[in-house]
Amino acid sequence: MAELRATNPYEIKPPEPKVLPKNHSRGLNNLSSDEFLKIYMETLRYQDPFQSQDLSKMLEDMTRLNQIKHMNDMKIFIEGLKGWFNQVTLLSSLSLIGKDFVFSTDRLDTVKGGQYYLLSSEDIKGATLKIMDGDHVVKEVKLDIKKGLNPINLEGLPKGQFEVKLFKDGVALEGVSLGFKEKIRSVSVSGGELLFELERGEFVSPSRLIYAGGI
Repeated sequence: MAELRATNPYEIKPPEPKVLPKNHSRGLNNLSSDEFLKIYMETLRYQDPFQSQDLSKMLEDMTRLNQIKHMNDMKIFIEGLKGWFNQVTLLSSLSLIGKDFVFSTDRLDTVKGGQYYLLSSEDIKGATLKIMDGDHVVKEVKLDIKKGLNPINLEGLPKGQFEVKLFKDGVALEGVSLGFKEKIRSVSVSGGELLFELERGEFVSPSRLIYAGGI
């Protein structure tokens, strides 16, 4: 029975680009004189004598086809590189499974529940937190926001989804993010994009991860 070993993501080799010689040039320079004459003679053989095609048009068409081939080769290489990157990132992300992180969101969801936080890059004293249902203020709280994570007290809120607004001296605060704590259940790649499946069943992009560490 063959021995099974865990894959080291750093041992996965990226696709190698197609290296062309220094004297390579795209277009008709890649054709020998015999090859070019054969193509040109075949073109003359099948063209309409009353709709003759001049040589310059033929050269233009062949150059365009050569450019398309070059772009297709580049696309294949980029797709291969993207697939390699996803493999490495996927394997590296396996260590995140079962751990808690804070993910960005645009609203509180008391139906799904969970712990919500305000993430700030600085201390803010005398802020006002308003939890809104449309234009209606459901809950208003005066608080001092500390640098880092600040838990939000959801007591007394009805079931539903609510918008959060922050103010300081009547002016809307910028630079404070709303997030919720959740555990990563699994990691996958779908449609070329890396995704985290959370315990609540939601799939999110890693770009929504805003805090990792002691929570």
